[in-house]
Amino acid sequence: MAPDNEKPVNDQSDDDLLLPVPSAKPATLFNPRVKLGIVFVLVALGMSYFAWTAFSSSTVNFHKVAEVSSAGPTPDESTVGVIGKLVPDSYVRSADGVTANFALVDENGSTQMPVSYKGEIGQVFFNEHSEIILQGRLGTDEIFHADTLTVRCPSKYLTEQEKAEIDAQNNGETPVAPPYQQDYFQRGA
Repeated sequence: MAPDNEKPVNDQSDDDLLLPVPSAKPATLFNPRVKLGIVFVLVALGMSYFAWTAFSSSTVNFHKVAEVSSAGPTPDESTVGVIGKLVPDSYVRSADGVTANFALVDENGSTQMPVSYKGEIGQVFFNEHSEIILQGRLGTDEIFHADTLTVRCPSKYLTEQEKAEIDAQNNGETPVAPPYQQDYFQRGA
């Protein structure tokens, strides 16, 4: 029998049983921070692309009637905006109530352009003083085919004084200048 304080005899020592510890981390192509950065950049680029395509397709440049008429037919995929006034006695609504044909004129009244609009019209108020805003394309038939129609009545946005001046001009009277107040800084200084 061996005494209690003696070690058992082995062929290998305890130092030989320990595996070597690597001193460096295993090499990877990208560390987690680089991978996260790449994902962030790809997401940002994707969102930027979608925002650009959404905004570029929804923006419309508005032009005068003469500019659209002189430019010729609109390319297939583009939309043009036109602002003009209704030519008196040109508004004709079809029997089905869906199609309207009329003509627009510039502010100075020099250029006219025929317009065709198909869509729900409702109780739109057309007169020669209203500003008509259209979006659509000019066809090869030189008719502007509108996709959207907006009528802006100027009397809705006038003050009482401006309405009185317009009424005076329409009645052949000379409009009275509005009373002006003193300048704020010149009052009782």
